[in-house]
Amino acid sequence: MLWKNRIISIDIETTGLDATEDEIVQISIVNGRGKTLYNSYIRPEDGRAWDRGMGSRKAAWQAVRNAPALRHERRKIERILRRADLIVGYNHKAFDMPFLAAKGINTAVKARLYDVMLEFAYIAGEYNDEYGDYCWKPLTYCAWYYGYTDYKPHDANEDALAALYCYYAIQRDRKGRRTAEKRKRSLRAG
Repeated sequence: MLWKNRIISIDIETTGLDATEDEIVQISIVNGRGKTLYNSYIRPEDGRAWDRGMGSRKAAWQAVRNAPALRHERRKIERILRRADLIVGYNHKAFDMPFLAAKGINTAVKARLYDVMLEFAYIAGEYNDEYGDYCWKPLTYCAWYYGYTDYKPHDANEDALAALYCYYAIQRDRKGRRTAEKRKRSLRAG
């Protein structure tokens, strides 16, 4: 049996999609009960890129310019990751966890990873012939599908809570899980 305080949901916000060039600007981790264990803006190491930005990027810089640097928060984040038995997230296997690792966070932990996005693709059931697999849907769609609509996407804490909600919804969705398993088997057999 998995204890809810040993489950965590993690989400990050970044300046872009390239872990070698872009930076993390917010990290949030909530436990399986929805309690925030860690939520902080992160000051980018290279603030000059932000100075050239306009509009909302300048507003975003105002939010992170006095935040701690990632190197100062590393131990806190790693301690939480080490204590988890299950790490839940939305696209965290391919994005959040590798991005954290690229920035020096030790993500090689004993916890299992459950990527809600990957599982939900089979439940949503939109097949893409070009890729030969089921389409990934945004977190907002998954949250809407399971009735979690009153949140503000693209805030790490809000997204971590939404991913956790969707994880539990998938666990309760027996019909959806059965459908997902059938679709996975048919892909493996085909």
